[in-house]
Amino acid sequence: MNSRDLRSSPSTFARPSESRRAWRLGLCVSTAAALAACGGSNSGGSNFGIGIGNGVGSSSGPGVQESAAPGNSYKAGIRRTAHGIPHIEADDEKGIGYGVGYAYAQDNFCVLAEHLVTVRGERSRYFGEGALPASGQGTLPANVSSDLFYRQHNDDASLRTAWSAYSEPVKAMFKGFAAGYNRYLRETGAAGLPESCNNKTWVRAVEEADLVRLMRDYAALNGLADTAPFLAQASPPGRAGSAAKTAPQPSEQASQTALLAMVGKPSTGSNAMALGSDATANGQGLVLGNPHFPWAGVLRLYQLHLTIPGRMDVMGASLPGLPIVGIGFTRDFAWTHTTNTAARLTLHQLRLDPADPTRYMVDGKSKAMERKVSKVDVLESDGRIAAREHAYYATDFGTVIALGPLRWDSQYAYTVRDANTDNHRLADQWLAMNQARSLDELKDSVLRIVGNPWNNTLAADAGGRTLFMSATPTPNISEAMLAGCEVAGANVDPEALKSLPAPLLRGDTARCQWANDPAAPQAGIFAGKLLPLLERHDYVQNSNDSAWLTNPQAPLEGFSPLVSIAGSQQGLRTRQGLAWLQATLQPRNGLPTRRVSQDQVEAMVLDNRVYLAELVLADMLSLCPGESGSPQASADLKQACSALQAWDRTAGLDAGIGYGYLEDFALSFLRQTPGAWRVAFDPADPVNTPRGLRVEQPEVAAQVREAMEAAVRNVAAKGWAPSQRWGDIQGATRGARRIPVPGGDDELGVYNMMISVDTKGNGLREAVHGTSYLQSVGFTAQGPRAKAFLAYSQSTNPDSAWFADQTERFARREWVELPFTRAQIDAQTDTALKVIAE
Repeated sequence: MNSRDLRSSPSTFARPSESRRAWRLGLCVSTAAALAACGGSNSGGSNFGIGIGNGVGSSSGPGVQESAAPGNSYKAGIRRTAHGIPHIEADDEKGIGYGVGYAYAQDNFCVLAEHLVTVRGERSRYFGEGALPASGQGTLPANVSSDLFYRQHNDDASLRTAWSAYSEPVKAMFKGFAAGYNRYLRETGAAGLPESCNNKTWVRAVEEADLVRLMRDYAALNGLADTAPFLAQASPPGRAGSAAKTAPQPSEQASQTALLAMVGKPSTGSNAMALGSDATANGQGLVLGNPHFPWAGVLRLYQLHLTIPGRMDVMGASLPGLPIVGIGFTRDFAWTHTTNTAARLTLHQLRLDPADPTRYMVDGKSKAMERKVSKVDVLESDGRIAAREHAYYATDFGTVIALGPLRWDSQYAYTVRDANTDNHRLADQWLAMNQARSLDELKDSVLRIVGNPWNNTLAADAGGRTLFMSATPTPNISEAMLAGCEVAGANVDPEALKSLPAPLLRGDTARCQWANDPAAPQAGIFAGKLLPLLERHDYVQNSNDSAWLTNPQAPLEGFSPLVSIAGSQQGLRTRQGLAWLQATLQPRNGLPTRRVSQDQVEAMVLDNRVYLAELVLADMLSLCPGESGSPQASADLKQACSALQAWDRTAGLDAGIGYGYLEDFALSFLRQTPGAWRVAFDPADPVNTPRGLRVEQPEVAAQVREAMEAAVRNVAAKGWAPSQRWGDIQGATRGARRIPVPGGDDELGVYNMMISVDTKGNGLREAVHGTSYLQSVGFTAQGPRAKAFLAYSQSTNPDSAWFADQTERFARREWVELPFTRAQIDAQTDTALKVIAE
């Protein structure tokens, strides 16, 4: 994906959309976790003595040797309701993990099995070295680069440290998950697995160490894992690791191209609203959650309902290998997440010791870098296994990196540090949220643990309170410290600094180290109480912009720029959400004068409204033939005008080719021409600016006409015929079926965001990233009323009844009612209880 930016920003760094990031607005990018070709982790099969208590071996092949260790007994009950949703009940966390591991394996065994190859650092061993990135992103093939990173990131010491930091209930859950997942493998056998992984040599039993690797991978998402190719490029001047012997160092231009490619990758993202007693029709809470995640790979969410009688009763969706609900609801409250804009990374410029480029100067004293060698096995084309290695260099300011303009020479080296590297609280954070008995307990857990690696939390309870928190591990760097420590451009082109994914700080003084707060759960990060929080009875919302306009009636300001920036240009999804809330609630003197129902919210999120059309289409159409002052039109301009006029202004299945023309216009023209806006961004009117095109100026009018004509040619070249509808073009392939998929591009301001690509060169676009687990939860006197879609469906197994059913419902906008109470579950048909134990 190319970088996407429709907005001019008053800040130094460009304001990114959902598919870009710059540190000041921190929009996060997807990592190796989302891409099958990017993986690897620590030292393969060792379990480092961190409690592989289920006795599962780590054989190199698909066979499983397993015996239950004394005291490790597991039991869970599983009921499946419509669309394959498992309702899992157990007496303790160990049993919950056991049930989730087994149920998940039934539906998606191969997804997790392959990604475990990634986080073990073994992709090159089984799949070969992979392709050398065309962008010039480093000297190493993709699998080698990834494997080296995960071996270094998930080394034995890191895994032991992480495991020892987990609470006993979390350890029990992971032990249970491993036992349940392995039970399925033992029952099915390698030959009975789905086609994508049956009898594969890389399939083996999971051990707890693998789940620790996986949690560290999730924490590195939207952060350090994005930098893996650049970490593997860094070597002292005149030296190179053996992994790079066959390839030259990339040019600075190639490195810059690679950096922009990294910044432009699709990110995780989301929309969310929590409405309270002053805004809802029944005066109780209402939560809308709309995560935008990849449709394939380990970031596919999975629906589940977990119950420990008397201690936990929670339903929603989660990530593979995490036997806890990540987004969901209880009887008393509901919550969701959006990727936040807080910085997780910082970069530092080290001034080197003139006598040795592997030593650096801090406050006048020379310090040695720590050299750490990662080794990986690579399957060569002739079937031999060859060894590759790379030496990483660690410092007090992070690991040395070669990133775009930041090159290691005799004077300077550059490092990257991620706040989530030492965040071992991810699973404990969500377990505490799952077991919270009230919104107050939910809030306390988030502010105390600060374990959610990269998400805002939005919630509402049955009583009509709403809550917003942007509490994630964030480098503790104040605005004053940032001003005093930012590198002004020594040895780096100031313009090149603007493309960096994180602030570049001095590394020659301890004054520029992250500050420590005794109230924080981790050294070097902000305490939860110092991070953005807002509680209201009307609403809170977020669509991946900063915390500033969570509710315009109470702007959140005064935070470190690494936490949240006020006065910044908002994305079009944020603007659409706020515009809808204002139009629907019609606030006066800060309070709503009208109320909204759950049905209205559900209709809004799937109306596929293209907000950009409301900002520019009238000006575009004013240049059409027959309009005042319009010159003689070309055939392409006439076609554009006719289609745009007839288009229904949505990205719905029935949208005409006008949608394609506006998409091309936005991505090709507006992205490159921020000066075309008639009304520029105004921090005093952020919901309504920028807007309009300066077509009254002849130069801009000519540019707009040319872009409209080019859009007709570009869309035709992609294979979209004028008679086709968007539902004929964008879809999801399920076996021999092609299911139309609604939704559109983030840069067009489509709330139901969907990214699709032409994977076969036939003009058809496959949905690959966007609306995933869509959740609407309202509260009534009878308890929660929950509806949802898992847009890509529950199972990746083509033989499953749950392989495409929800995708078809998503296309028809037919919400699934979620059975939550025992009576609702018992009322479902075909819900036989399966009890598993060992």
